[in-house]
Amino acid sequence: MSSKSAVVHRTPWAERARGYLALARISNSPTVVSDTLAGAALAGALRPDGQVVAVAVAMVLFYTAGMYLNDLCDYTIDRLRQPQRPLPSNVVSRTEAAIAVVALFGVGSALLWSAGPATFRSGLVLIAVIVIYDFWHKTNPLSPLLMATTRALVYITAGLAVAGTLTNQLLLWAGLLFAYIVGLTAIAKAEAGSGLAGYWPAALLALPAVAFVAETPDPASWLLLALFACWSAYAASFVYRTDRRSIGRAVGYLIAGIALLDALALAVVGSGVGVALAIAAWGTTLFLQRYIKGT
Repeated sequence: MSSKSAVVHRTPWAERARGYLALARISNSPTVVSDTLAGAALAGALRPDGQVVAVAVAMVLFYTAGMYLNDLCDYTIDRLRQPQRPLPSNVVSRTEAAIAVVALFGVGSALLWSAGPATFRSGLVLIAVIVIYDFWHKTNPLSPLLMATTRALVYITAGLAVAGTLTNQLLLWAGLLFAYIVGLTAIAKAEAGSGLAGYWPAALLALPAVAFVAETPDPASWLLLALFACWSAYAASFVYRTDRRSIGRAVGYLIAGIALLDALALAVVGSGVGVALAIAAWGTTLFLQRYIKGT
């Protein structure tokens, strides 16, 4: 009696690890941490404590879950357009990705519960917006608003964890972050072929700089303002230049620029430690994007 041995193809461990990191868009995670620091500082926590760290971890877990769910929802399209992605290439199975989504949302929610009911409820709203965005972003013309809402909710969740309430200044900067992400996401959608109408996304990117000047006329802060303004203009130039146009590069640079926006918010409330950490998050994001694409 003859038999044939089944050949089992196993993906090398290092390739699987890279696949998990690629699904998570891990290069963007430092900007989620800086968002949390900014939201907490705007609520009064100028130096991050254990609770702020716990919220930051929860926000990164939520972000990672959202990225995994995004690829699960885009699986059919990615099989045609991006077969090298971890799920279509079967480096990571869809079952594993689905389990990771549930686990990441669950652990993150548990961390927020420890910070209080208001923080937990804000986290549930954030999960709901993430899920709606992931299932509906391809055909939804309002998807930039949903994406922007997820980032603004990081500010709000962190603020609630610190103070249990929301200050006007926190809401202002959450709105400025919202506007920046709307502009960024509109540019990202243009990369997918939906087209970019005019310069209004670039105008939204500039709003945090305008607000910073109005709130902080101190010349000592102008160096930070110049860094944000110059970086945003440089990133946006890849969208509007006639030669060497690269929307993908612009989006990656603008994602990193979220941390610089957070640095402005942190400077407004006088959190020197926070500013230093936010600038470090910007540099770390750019470094990691060399190895793991942020889009």
